[in-house]
Amino acid sequence: MDNVTQTGRKGKGIEVSFSGRGLTSFGGIGLLGGLMRKLRVKEALESKVQLARRERKYRLGNVLLSLIYARALDLERLSDTIALRKDGVFQQVVGFDDYPHQTSLSRFLSKFTVGAAKNIGEVSVGLRHTVRDRPGGQPQITLDMDSHVTTVYGKQQRARVGYNPKKPGRKSYHPLLCFVGETRDFLWGRFRSGDRNNVQDSKGFLRECLLRLGAEIKELFLRADSGFYSDNFLRYLEGKRGMAIWYAIVARLYPAIQAQLAGLAYRDIGSGVEVGEFRYQGLGWKKPRRMVVIREEIKEGEKKKKEPKLLELKGHTYQVIVTNIEDWLPEEVWRFYNERANVENMVKEGVMGYGLDVAVSHSYAGNMAHFFITMLTYNLMNWLKEGVLGQKKVKRMAKWVREHFFLIPGRLVRKGRKLILRLSQSYPWKQEYWRAEARLEVLKLPLPG
Repeated sequence: MDNVTQTGRKGKGIEVSFSGRGLTSFGGIGLLGGLMRKLRVKEALESKVQLARRERKYRLGNVLLSLIYARALDLERLSDTIALRKDGVFQQVVGFDDYPHQTSLSRFLSKFTVGAAKNIGEVSVGLRHTVRDRPGGQPQITLDMDSHVTTVYGKQQRARVGYNPKKPGRKSYHPLLCFVGETRDFLWGRFRSGDRNNVQDSKGFLRECLLRLGAEIKELFLRADSGFYSDNFLRYLEGKRGMAIWYAIVARLYPAIQAQLAGLAYRDIGSGVEVGEFRYQGLGWKKPRRMVVIREEIKEGEKKKKEPKLLELKGHTYQVIVTNIEDWLPEEVWRFYNERANVENMVKEGVMGYGLDVAVSHSYAGNMAHFFITMLTYNLMNWLKEGVLGQKKVKRMAKWVREHFFLIPGRLVRKGRKLILRLSQSYPWKQEYWRAEARLEVLKLPLPG
């Protein structure tokens, strides 16, 4: 029934017929395909990722690219990929002979080991060095650490009940993620069971991230939320040899810290925001640390802030940031930490843009592989925005990129021996698309910046 040509029902004078040939909804996907060819993504994956039990019908690199294209096109679940399996034009545009059936993709993910899954992450690390490393290295860099709860609805391996603010009591995974603040690149992640907390794994995770920075880093800035607030982690940051690590981490508002807030002297910095600071030595701490306090007035009729780490007290909200940066004003520490809001957008991009919130396999290693595929896709799209679409300062979300550059109706026709992809004449962003193709043609790596 794939070649249905009969006329369908008529409505409002328009006759419906499933008889179009050589059509695609994804006429602009060649931009991403071109970037991946320049970066030799397929070759990097095939050289690094090894599976003991292989999918016989498809090359490993092609299956991994199939999943990357699915993530980039917002096809979250394996069953959604039928849109690409049935689209022969898409397959020709990206250089495929075929697209795997969802059962093939499911079997493929089930064959992963933890080591093979991590190697997808290592490919992302290596590609990042290709894209970013410049002569002389980068003497200073900012890392943004965060975590995400991925709720599961089946019997996935190693899913556990733990911290889950949206679905309390339901099993989940709880991955850690680290991004580079200056470029928004995903650096590294740790895929974990849902019963793990951030304090348990913070030191080991940071060590993994530092190993993958590659370039000689002399000075490191680190931002993190209250999940990483512990004396043990702070002492590790302060005692790191061979590298100065300057941190700004949201403090947990324990009663002993709350007691300091009411009697503190505050300074108005405008727009209803006041700042103050105090020294605090928690139980078991070997020394006191600097605590920067931000107090904001709750205006009448104002909706409550969504940020759960804020304390509301007598008409104000309070946020406390622990830091070892001594020569910045309190508002400078606060503004520096607030730039971490980008990482919230990065995680949101992973969830809403690429399916980070979906567990597609019953296998723990399979879901870990999907996690690293998702974040590799995130990086590829980040580099596409910057190097091909020209979005250096303001980077659009994945949905915008898809709607403007990927989801272009087109027809593939043959003219003599030449194939021509004819895109929609009514496409409103023709000039932007031609400029993107021109940038891709002359793209040099590493990216400037």
